[in-house]
Amino acid sequence: MTSKTNKIRNAREANRKFKKKANPLAAEKVVFIDYKDVSLLQRFMTDRSKIRGQRMSGANVQQQRELATAIKNAREMALLPYTKRTVSTRAPRPGKEGREEEGTLEMPEQPITSEFANTNDEATDESTETTAAEAVETEVEA
Repeated sequence: MTSKTNKIRNAREANRKFKKKANPLAAEKVVFIDYKDVSLLQRFMTDRSKIRGQRMSGANVQQQRELATAIKNAREMALLPYTKRTVSTRAPRPGKEGREEEGTLEMPEQPITSEFANTNDEATDESTETTAAEAVETEVEA
C-alpha cells in the first residue's frame, strides 16, 4: 500500500522526460577504442583520474565497458595515472592562531614520584623491601 505522497511523486517521475546525452564516440566515428589513444581516454576521466560514469560520458553500455578496460590497460602501461594529486590552498582553521607546532613542544622534566622508585644510590635491598611492604600495608588499611 503506497501513501498519497508516493503516488504523486511516482506520477511526476513518470511524466519526466530525460534528454539523452549525445554519444561522443559515435559523433567522431570511433570504431575501436585503443588503450594507446590517451587523448581520447582522458576525455572520459575526471580531473582526479576517475572513470566517468555512463550517464556522464554519454557512451552506451558496450562502449563504456570497452572504455573502462582501455583506461585500465593504459594505467597498467603507465600511459595514464591512477590518481592525480590536486593541490588546494586551505585557509587556516579557526582557533589555531595561538597554538604552537606539535613538533616544537617540549615536556618539562619532572622528578619521578613513586614509592617504589629508588632515589638513593646507596640504598640496600632491605630498604626497598621495607618500603614495598609499607606501601602494601597502607593500601590494605585504606
